[in-house]
Amino acid sequence: LCCLLWNMIDLPQFSTPHSLGRVALVACSLGFALGIHFALAMFGHSMGYASMEMWGLYGICLSSFHLLEFFVTALSNPTQLSSDSFLVNHSRAYTGAHLFAVMEFASMLALFPGWFSLRISMLGVVMVVIGQLIRSLAMVTCGESFNHLIQTERKDNHVLVTHGIYKYLRHPSYVGFHWWSVGSQLILNNPVSACLFFAASLRFFSKRIPYEERSLLHHFPDEYMRYAKGTWIMIPFVPSAIEKGDKLK
Repeated sequence: LCCLLWNMIDLPQFSTPHSLGRVALVACSLGFALGIHFALAMFGHSMGYASMEMWGLYGICLSSFHLLEFFVTALSNPTQLSSDSFLVNHSRAYTGAHLFAVMEFASMLALFPGWFSLRISMLGVVMVVIGQLIRSLAMVTCGESFNHLIQTERKDNHVLVTHGIYKYLRHPSYVGFHWWSVGSQLILNNPVSACLFFAASLRFFSKRIPYEERSLLHHFPDEYMRYAKGTWIMIPFVPSAIEKGDKLK
């Protein structure tokens, strides 16, 4: 909706991703959505409406994720900051997946209203919170070396980060997002979407992580090889360029 609005507004404040008008529009929209869904979650909890509480928690989960993507980037890597940092226009696949999740939730609510379990939702909340913390911590730790896009050329300020959470996980931002995405569907008690989100995330990272590792091997050949052998990926079934024995010559 935000993308549609700024395309309709023919003003310089909305002309590019770095325009303040775009940033303000997305931030206000997400803040409004966060407030509305917080109220729904509280009202559903107080009245005993489990499905309303779940929907409110899901809205909080989504709004918080996109707001934190921007604000953590602002704190840790401000030179790369733009309206795209909210990741609201992440991809058509991402948008379609969440639309499917909404339809599944609505269908289950209409056909099987007694299906929902707050215990499963709370498990989803725990996964979302842990996943979000891991991802945000990774972004802060990485600082200026973090980018939402894989860097094919090494910049002057690009260093191999091996401290903090990177001491244990070599792709913590991906780990956080993977478990966040699955947890978001457990909040809604969506069995189909939970499986699909797990499979889609697995498919995406099975391609992205080996590609990124080959890029890092190119930039830091010996250093990254030593580092990778002492760390974990923590996403099931995702291959590693290191484990495959890939080494750029």
